[in-house]
Amino acid sequence: MKAIIGHIIFNVKDFNESELFYDKLLTEMGFEITHISEGDFGIMKSYKQGEHNLYIRFDRNKESEQYVRNVGLDHLAFELNSEKDVDKIYELINKLNVKITRKPKKYSEYSESYYAFYFRDPNGIPLEVYLQ
Repeated sequence: MKAIIGHIIFNVKDFNESELFYDKLLTEMGFEITHISEGDFGIMKSYKQGEHNLYIRFDRNKESEQYVRNVGLDHLAFELNSEKDVDKIYELINKLNVKITRKPKKYSEYSESYYAFYFRDPNGIPLEVYLQ
């Protein structure tokens, strides 16, 4: 038996703001927009690359609370192929007016070549872009 992570869904507080952010970030990293649905529940949009699928979902019937880094998701990391690619995404993120929590640098405590930066999406969800 072999399992893969089929999809990850982020609930977002403002669909338009999150859509703009994730459209720019994920398409730059090679994801395709594969599905968008809207109904009484709200709006849901899918970004897919290979077997990996990330959704953003806005629920019209719920009031959003601030993201709290607690029990549950700590962060989601995207692995890229080169430091140049990490720096390119950093420049993009820098223009999107979100909080950068750690600027790009080497993290030798993880591995000799580990190079990464950390940031929050418009909802406060922590993300990382790195080279292993």
